[in-house]
Amino acid sequence: MIDKKAVMLLKKYYLPYKADGKPSDTDRENAIKSGVLVPDSAMTHDDIVSEIKALSERLSLESAAKAFLYSLSSSDIRYRSAISSLVWARALPEHEFVSNGVEKNEWRTPLCVVCGCSHGLDMKEAVDWNIYNVFRYLPPKQYGREPDYTCAEYVLNDLREFEKMPRVEPCNEDYRILNGIFACVKEMKAHNMDTALLTEIRKQKFLDATGNAIHCILGILSVCGILEGAENKGFLHSYVNFTDHGMGRDGLTFYPLNFWRGKNGVNYQAVAEIFGSFSGDALFPENAIIPETAEKAVHTERKPVSKAEQYFTDGVYTVTLTNEERRYLALDPLDANWETVSMYSVTYRLKKRTVLFFEGNTIVKVIYEEHSINEDGSYSWRNYNEFDTRLETDNRTMLLPLTSRGRVKPITPTNVMAVKPFGCDFYIYLQKDKSQIVAQNLRNNQVIPVGEKERVRKIMSDEDFHEFMRFYIPTCPDDYFERIAAVRNMEHQTVEFKAGDIFRCQVDRQHYAYGLILGKTREIEKWDELPKEHSFRHVMMQPIIVRMYDLVTTDKDMTAKELSGKALRPPKLCSDCDILWGTHTIVAHKELVPDDIQFLLQLARQGNRSKHFTPFTAETIVKMSPKEPKPKMNTPRALYVEWGFASFEIPWENVPDNIRKLLDEGVYFDGGVAMGISADLCGKSLADILTETPKHLIRHNLLLPENRDKFNLIMNFLGLPDNCTLDDFAAKYGGITRQEYIELINKRIK
Repeated sequence: MIDKKAVMLLKKYYLPYKADGKPSDTDRENAIKSGVLVPDSAMTHDDIVSEIKALSERLSLESAAKAFLYSLSSSDIRYRSAISSLVWARALPEHEFVSNGVEKNEWRTPLCVVCGCSHGLDMKEAVDWNIYNVFRYLPPKQYGREPDYTCAEYVLNDLREFEKMPRVEPCNEDYRILNGIFACVKEMKAHNMDTALLTEIRKQKFLDATGNAIHCILGILSVCGILEGAENKGFLHSYVNFTDHGMGRDGLTFYPLNFWRGKNGVNYQAVAEIFGSFSGDALFPENAIIPETAEKAVHTERKPVSKAEQYFTDGVYTVTLTNEERRYLALDPLDANWETVSMYSVTYRLKKRTVLFFEGNTIVKVIYEEHSINEDGSYSWRNYNEFDTRLETDNRTMLLPLTSRGRVKPITPTNVMAVKPFGCDFYIYLQKDKSQIVAQNLRNNQVIPVGEKERVRKIMSDEDFHEFMRFYIPTCPDDYFERIAAVRNMEHQTVEFKAGDIFRCQVDRQHYAYGLILGKTREIEKWDELPKEHSFRHVMMQPIIVRMYDLVTTDKDMTAKELSGKALRPPKLCSDCDILWGTHTIVAHKELVPDDIQFLLQLARQGNRSKHFTPFTAETIVKMSPKEPKPKMNTPRALYVEWGFASFEIPWENVPDNIRKLLDEGVYFDGGVAMGISADLCGKSLADILTETPKHLIRHNLLLPENRDKFNLIMNFLGLPDNCTLDDFAAKYGGITRQEYIELINKRIK
């Protein structure tokens, strides 16, 4: 009987990366008497090598091989690594300490080049063997890393302790397990590494062990030469110095397993030498068959309920869609014959459920829900996501790869959600006055223009949703299902576009907006005319300069000529994705004229420069309202000004109080890139916009006509007249005029 208290001491004080102090003298003494803890001993490097060689002669290879087999079904890991330790010990050459050249005052530990020993290199040194013994008692999932089976201290402690233990005999189940491992090797492709083999073994479920434990078993087999590389061999017939084992990856340091590939297979000659004296033909290649998993006994008691499960009811969802509603949201109907599997997770306030719908062994639909629960049990917010997909599985146990280069993965919410749906995706978020609906196809970037934002914001429950759909369905236009068909079936496309292209956004089922592309910043930033510190050089993604026409219309076929007299909103930097992938359709092209051209007017307070300087690095004052205290900051060094292709700095001491006060009221720059192109502000007054949009995002855009007084204040400070143009600014501060920009972009961008 293993002393559980002693094992707990081993876990608390010797587990790698978690050691915390030392056990009391009494606890340590009792744990040593129990045989779990090992007393320290003072040894030199040469003493350690000599005792390892002595043990290698005393111990029987057959008894160690039987112990390894016995450990497979018994899970008694005290018996597991004696075989690899003994094989390594027999191959280890007698030697004196060979330095690795590392000085003791360096961060790395000096060790012997040959055996990896790091103790007693200069004189006798006390060795705490329990830092190695921990691997003989604690499950591998607790290690934090794999044990080093090929360092001298581990081998000596392992063989010492194994010698004290009773001899054991393997059973038929042990042979079945090892043959199952060998059978999984046959399933590997030539390039597969040990991680793929581990995944295959876990998938087959014939070995009751964690991934860490399986990897340790594979590491032991590799030391024995059973799983070895073509050039990098195990230790059955030769020895490789410790410093020649090569670098492991991701903490996986077993040698030579780190060089093994599927094409190397199983070295059955090594199998025969190690197990053949007692196994007969039990481990011959023809017996390498994956064992059938024994059916689990039927339990009358229900499995423990997940902490999150109590918040959900089978078949009842945040919104329970009907198949008719699904038709209007581009979703496939729900088939009553599909089988479901539900998975749950919970954090302090967030409860999650993922429901997988199976048609045979294929996942064809997924419903994912999140509930944020307040302390009083009420909902803070909820969301519901349903999408159609087609994920093949291996008998509903593992996700099969999508391509020949992929690998099987466990069926988990994370792995399922990581694959872009093969069908359409519906998402609804419920929170008071903030509810949203999105219906789209992520594979072709097409979106259903649900619109109706004011109605959607009021949805708070399943009944609210159905009431919305009772309004929505009868009010769909005659061509609605043409749009649904496009969303469901349109091929993914990559659209070529250029400055002067006009695109159409569908605002809702009946209304449209239009926008004009002025250029791509990734191309413009290569121009010599652009200052080195210009904001275009400090933005992420692939930005394009866009101006939306300030209207919303039911006419989806407006021409460039019809739009030529319409007002344009201030420019915006947007990701090119909505245009590149065809979310918004290019419908026309026009020859650009100076009135089309506009750039962001940017003002920012600058601190001391650094190697990470951008025009907006030091702007830290964001005052949302007069009542909020102004955050403390060092006095700015300068005021950065940018408009068009001109940018410069003004020393802060030269900035008058009225401009400083203006800057204290909010920010006057936009240093980021919008993820998508939005028509939300089109056709609305500033007052309407401010009721829906955070004021700091709109009120301080100096190019808005409503902010003309602030614009003029800035221009007067800069020595320019009221209502001056971009051309006036360029004439005074450099840069290029609007006409020059048009000529350059037409010449340089084809």
